[in-house]
Amino acid sequence: MKTNMNNRFERLLTPGTIGKLHIKNRIVMPPMVRNYATPDGLVSKRLVDHYATIARGGVGLVIVEATNITPQGKGFYQQLGICTDGSITGLSFLAESIKEWGAKVAIQIHHAGRQTTSSVTGTEVVAPSAIPCPVQMEVPRELTTREVADLVEAHVRAVTRARAAGFDAVEIHGAHGYIVNQFLSPVTNRRTDKYGGDLEERMAFALEIIERVKEETGADFPLIFRMNGDDFVEDGLTIEDARKIAERLVAAGVDALHVTGGMYETILNPRCTSAFGLSSMYVPGGALVGLAEEIKKVVSVPVITVGGISPEMGEEILRHGRADFIAIGRGLLVDPQLPNKLARGEVEDIRRCIRCNEGCIGRLFDQKEVRCAVNAEVGYEGDRLIPAHRPKRVLVIGGGVAGMEAARVAATRGHQVTLWEKSDQLGGHLVESSVPEFKADIRPYRDWLASQVRKLGVQVEMGREATAGSVQEASPDAVVVATGSCCLMAEVAGLDKPHVATAMDVLLGKTKVGDRVIVVGGGLIGSETAAYLAQQGKKVTIVEMLPEIAADVTLMSKGALMTLLAENQVEMLTDLKISEVTDTGVLAVDKEHNIRSLEADSVVLAWGLSPVTALYEELKGKVPELYMVGDCVEPRKIGEATRDGYRVGTVI
Repeated sequence: MKTNMNNRFERLLTPGTIGKLHIKNRIVMPPMVRNYATPDGLVSKRLVDHYATIARGGVGLVIVEATNITPQGKGFYQQLGICTDGSITGLSFLAESIKEWGAKVAIQIHHAGRQTTSSVTGTEVVAPSAIPCPVQMEVPRELTTREVADLVEAHVRAVTRARAAGFDAVEIHGAHGYIVNQFLSPVTNRRTDKYGGDLEERMAFALEIIERVKEETGADFPLIFRMNGDDFVEDGLTIEDARKIAERLVAAGVDALHVTGGMYETILNPRCTSAFGLSSMYVPGGALVGLAEEIKKVVSVPVITVGGISPEMGEEILRHGRADFIAIGRGLLVDPQLPNKLARGEVEDIRRCIRCNEGCIGRLFDQKEVRCAVNAEVGYEGDRLIPAHRPKRVLVIGGGVAGMEAARVAATRGHQVTLWEKSDQLGGHLVESSVPEFKADIRPYRDWLASQVRKLGVQVEMGREATAGSVQEASPDAVVVATGSCCLMAEVAGLDKPHVATAMDVLLGKTKVGDRVIVVGGGLIGSETAAYLAQQGKKVTIVEMLPEIAADVTLMSKGALMTLLAENQVEMLTDLKISEVTDTGVLAVDKEHNIRSLEADSVVLAWGLSPVTALYEELKGKVPELYMVGDCVEPRKIGEATRDGYRVGTVI
């Protein structure tokens, strides 16, 4: 990797060490379960292709995802396993595929404890104490003292297999509410034997694992420990506890600490802004850096920090000595070439994570394979873009996410692409949805798509509205209709009143609202619009006909959004259906058919979106090839629009 000597990311690109392991830069791919393993937990070609792609991008250290050490500790249906010697061959191939690109590779060993279900493990769930996880809702059986000792040895055997497979280091998963963290935390450990009691006694399990691993591997094999700086649950571990734990871990032989926070029930706790290091767009990135900084003050080994950290933020963290390595997980899923682009000074070409949590962790917690909302190639790295056999003249109508992605991919494959956009801005609904500052993470994706289509030679014509006649006159070989969606309107009396506006017009600044605002519709659009207006000092009430606000938001982001609404004193009314807009507000009907009168100066409509399909219907049978992508197929989210555009771009 050739480095620009005047690079403003000098610290990130400086080599570092963990124990005696030399790492070419300070960028770490943290462990994130992908669900790409075979059903029996073995390495798949898909997994190898995925990790090799990340390694090829120039990352310094790859920590392969949480890998279960016993079948009883399995947390996900297609989780990678290191339970038997039979896994060594595949793991060896995986390690080699990463190392051949100059990256160092560790593997995280893991046992889910109570944070799984018997449907996943195929057997009973076990834990330090018989306390159920509030998310998984299955009461575990308390491990016997003998079983705890056996579990220590299971960790040791996993480490020896990892070393035999050629991994450069091992990370013990002692965070995020999994079994090692369960022993450490007073919330999950109520034991009365030597493995329970005060903090010192609760550390026994972790310390025994470290001591036994060091006995087997020797002092020179690097051992990383991932730990919580805070459990972010009531009566859980705090940073004060974490400092003491860190000192004991290092004394026992740990070579680096990877500091994070939270456990499964943390997502139900409004006090936490970054569960599992995966902050959402509704909170600032780097929310966990302060925890790493506090741990660094009391230890002499390298500290890895994590949690929605951009390259710019990572450079500053290193510059100020707050941590020694920067873990960038979702950012490397989105753009595996991020380190190489930093080194070449191609910062503007980096595709940025929008921290939506929809394609990655959101899917994982639904027991699906990980994808990415803004990179359709994640998980499909083995499927390379094939150059067009015969370059065609392709006309894309609409410059939203799906349209720009279709244009980008088609142009990459060698087609001659023209894009018509009827407005004066590219981005589609990203334009208004990125107006609130808490949605600022979306802006770089919009800008990246726009810059890439232009760099690829796509002829972009702004202010060009398409008709069937103008399309036929242009005589393209293929047409991609990406005309998007418009605001969905219900049949409610009074919508023509002057104090009524759509959420889209409010966000775009086309309509001003009064001091008291009713937002009709409490889905994603309505909730975000309500938060935006409340931040401006408006008194906002959401009226939602369903029993739940933000029902269409992934659980991994919903807590932060609900906290944002609560902090800005947004009133949330559910099970209410608007029947009429009046001069002074709205009339709404509850489940018992009672009519309520709600007062407001302005009424903002956020019922959702409706597909715009007229042009597609008109063009049927009139052009050689016709495709439809994005919201005009069905209004969905950014991930579906990205995948639609990518798919069509590959088949033209």
